[in-house]
Amino acid sequence: MPRLSVVVPYYNVERYFDACLASIQGQTLGDLEVICVDDGSMDASAVIAKEYASRDPRFRVVVQENQGLGPARNTGVMHASGRYLAFADSDDIVPPRAYELLVDSLERSGSDIASGNVQRLTSEGLVQSWAHRNAFRKTQVGTHITRNVHLLFDRSVWNKVFRRSFWDDLGMEFPARLYEDMPVTLPAHVRARAVDVLSEVVYVWRLREGSITERRFRAENVTDLVISVAETARFLGEHAPGLRRVYERDTLHNDLRVAVEALAAGVEPDRLLDAACSYLDTVNRRSHLELPAIRRLQLQLMHRRMVAELAEAVRFERESMDEARLRRGLLSRRKWYADYPFRRGYGIPRWVFDVSRELTMAGRLEGWEWREGRLHGEGRVRLPGVMVGTAPSCAISLWLRERATGTVLELPVERSDLEFGFVCDPGTLPGRAAKWEVWVRLTVDGIVREARLRGSTPALGPGETDDGMWIQPLVDDKGFAVIAVKRPRAAVTGCEASEGRLRILGWHAEQESAAGLTLVMGVPDGPERSYPVTTAPARDGRREFVVDVPVEDLRAEGETAVWNMYLSGMADGRPLRMPVALHELPRWELDGWETQMARTSRGNMALRVQRSEDDH
Repeated sequence: MPRLSVVVPYYNVERYFDACLASIQGQTLGDLEVICVDDGSMDASAVIAKEYASRDPRFRVVVQENQGLGPARNTGVMHASGRYLAFADSDDIVPPRAYELLVDSLERSGSDIASGNVQRLTSEGLVQSWAHRNAFRKTQVGTHITRNVHLLFDRSVWNKVFRRSFWDDLGMEFPARLYEDMPVTLPAHVRARAVDVLSEVVYVWRLREGSITERRFRAENVTDLVISVAETARFLGEHAPGLRRVYERDTLHNDLRVAVEALAAGVEPDRLLDAACSYLDTVNRRSHLELPAIRRLQLQLMHRRMVAELAEAVRFERESMDEARLRRGLLSRRKWYADYPFRRGYGIPRWVFDVSRELTMAGRLEGWEWREGRLHGEGRVRLPGVMVGTAPSCAISLWLRERATGTVLELPVERSDLEFGFVCDPGTLPGRAAKWEVWVRLTVDGIVREARLRGSTPALGPGETDDGMWIQPLVDDKGFAVIAVKRPRAAVTGCEASEGRLRILGWHAEQESAAGLTLVMGVPDGPERSYPVTTAPARDGRREFVVDVPVEDLRAEGETAVWNMYLSGMADGRPLRMPVALHELPRWELDGWETQMARTSRGNMALRVQRSEDDH
């Protein structure tokens, strides 16, 4: 008896099939059998499967008339004899250690299922599967869907290994329709005693045109999706009612959205509407309330079989949402309702149009600059559906909030409609290292909303106080505006290009011997390079330095590169990043490469290089 049986149904996948079988053949877990189920394939896929079976006794081919993926998997299970059971789709790839990781985990833990992380293979390369990103952030052995609710989105069968005795005890079987995974995997998650969740990638899911998951708007395809959604919801309602609400909210927002789009696109509505309305009959109103109002409206129209009106509501969402006005409730002044289509005269409940929880303000930094020693910034706020104009009831205020202590400093503001300008005087900031977040508040017609200011403006050069503290305006890695106050231990003060080299000038505050100091330069996920640093004697607590980098070392393997750098060899043994003191960043044309001095999101020195257009 092999440790693992892998079931691989196939139907007309000759272009991808060899890569799939090769990835399974190359598994580090060698004690396995592979049951290739020919589901009436009419291309060269059968030849490929038979070649593997002739060369490798672990591979077997089972042939049946075309019945679909679900019945083909069931056929494979009937022929499988391993202690553990896995499935692979014929156009995907299984990473080399996947089955070893999954089976070993089950043998150590005694769990019923082991499930692992997934990547998508697109035309641009490998990316994290959105559906699997939260459930598989970290490895969890012996968990359960009731403790890790993100497993509700782990609905695929091919990133798992099942204990065969568990599979048989439950009598699991795939339905004879599309979207056959969900009614199997989620009940399996619920009924399992325990599940091992592995953060390692165990499956590569290929995105290709024409596959089941990409034929989104065919009526029979979407109908099968809705039927699977409803079947799974019934199971959760009976066996895990605590999970059903989360499941309902997700399916209304995502799976039923596919049905809405399909109906708006003009697919044959009858059978699809029957399936969708049957499911919506069972959905709790609270699940609707957790959706945006425009989604509620579309689901209401679909539930009422108002297909023409549904198509209009979808067009409205795409083309006119920003023009929708908001109206305050008459009975409850805290309620706000969107003036969406069909609000009056169609019998649609008032709660469908309630957008009170959707009034999320966005504040954006459009730019900032130093003027006469003070930091001037400009930006705007946006609150969907609120037409402010120059109403005297509108007010915008800004303040700085120190991240560590919560200290707040108000900023002077000038407003014009939803645009604003502000000024920050460095003299008002406490003379200590700190990071200050920039916050904005909009008050209009009884609505009060606050948000941190976002922006895409590059980091500015620093301002400097009389006692040597730097005031560094930044946009951090999450896109938020920040004013960092710090006393730098090093800085870059100049950069010159000549005679095949780039000379970097700066200073550092190292007071001990600077012998052996080097500049280390590297690109992300690439090798680092080191260059000797020439340091002058200490003067006023600083040592000036100079380092030469050959221009040829800056060339990128591809078209572009960003070189980050730091000083190595400091007394504390830690890398020392160097913020840039310059306000204007120079650029050069060097041997066919455009080279520019740059700042990282923390204001530190970097070099950005790009192959010149004339050199292509």
